Amino acid sequence: MNRKIRNVLSVLGLAATVGVMAPGAATAGTATTTTTPVGTWRGTVDHGDGSGQISVSFHKGGLVCLTAGDGSDGGGQGLGIWNQTGDGTFTYRLVERMFKADGTTVGFVDVNQKAVQQGGAFDSSGTSRVYDATGTYLTSVEAEVSAERVSTTPTC
Repeated sequence: MNRKIRNVLSVLGLAATVGVMAPGAATAGTATTTTTPVGTWRGTVDHGDGSGQISVSFHKGGLVCLTAGDGSDGGGQGLGIWNQTGDGTFTYRLVERMFKADGTTVGFVDVNQKAVQQGGAFDSSGTSRVYDATGTYLTSVEAEVSAERVSTTPTC
């Protein structure tokens, strides 16, 4: 993994630690789950290479985690932070490790999304930066997510 990917992971790790103690994160954590994304969501991500199924979990303290694909053909796992930005709006950023069915890492995606939540559904959009397994930047793609809440409890 190159220095740029390590730096993104370090920043996200530090931000998640600080976010747990930051006033904005405390506000998001104390609000009801109907006005925040806290819980588990399933949906679809659409991007330049097509679309795929994802599961996203948002924790009260500002942590977000993601799984993509079913693993039989490979998939992705990501970890990052989310922040409430207004009534029914939030942002999330995470680094997703992409892997083959045998578990071999094939690349990383730096996901950065702005979301609008309406009850038990949210839509988000943003730019994702794609890197190969060594951390070399490949491209940026626009991505859109549509998801529905399946539980008020995060699963990761």
